[in-house]
Amino acid sequence: MPIRIEHVGRDFGPLRVLDDVSLAIEDGTFVTVLGASGCGKTTLLNMVAGLSPPSRGRILLDGKPIAGPGPDRVVVFQQPGLYPWLTLRDNVAFGLRMRSARQIEWPRVDEVIAVMGLRGFESHRPYELSGGMQQRVALARALVMQPRVLLMDEPFAALDAQTRHNMQRFLLELWEKIQATVLFITHDIDEAILLGDRVVVMGARPGRIVLEQSVPLSRPRQWEMSLEPAFIDLKRQALHILAG
Repeated sequence: MPIRIEHVGRDFGPLRVLDDVSLAIEDGTFVTVLGASGCGKTTLLNMVAGLSPPSRGRILLDGKPIAGPGPDRVVVFQQPGLYPWLTLRDNVAFGLRMRSARQIEWPRVDEVIAVMGLRGFESHRPYELSGGMQQRVALARALVMQPRVLLMDEPFAALDAQTRHNMQRFLLELWEKIQATVLFITHDIDEAILLGDRVVVMGARPGRIVLEQSVPLSRPRQWEMSLEPAFIDLKRQALHILAG
């Protein structure tokens, strides 16, 4: 079991954001965390990333407490966070450069660029790319690090509906190839069900897990599955919780 979240709580001063959260994430699975704004989803992801310590409880990776960031975990944020003065290729290689400026594995960089469907744009700057392409660059920058765990904080929230749909489909196809462990934060119910092996629904502040449900849909996933009874039933449960 690569990740175990055990009775975790997080306070910011007198404000209790998370309380008694426990979750086990198996190797190679895709877990989506769903909840309204302010329920502590991003706080939970930041603690798994090692960017913020829990106030109570503990988070383990392979049985060892997470004490800080590590190369085995990479975060993809809502905003791509690309460097405007760097080319696409240099943006993808940025993490490798920080790890070892002298030994960048450029063949690996170029392979990831090709896998992400970005070949031909290597010399472009971020402002020359669409929103969806920028987010692909951000994802490529994460994948080139070969992380064991991919942490995604509402990465498609700022995209228009069609681009978001395309990125969801692309991410599913990519994940089925790389089989990394994914913790994906979202406030979109359909997105959570479509992408996840399991859906975790969090209640309002202080954030607690109210529902943890395996998604009874076969893979590969298609948007037409949103019409299936199992999809509709899980969506109904999530809506009931989020409605309070």
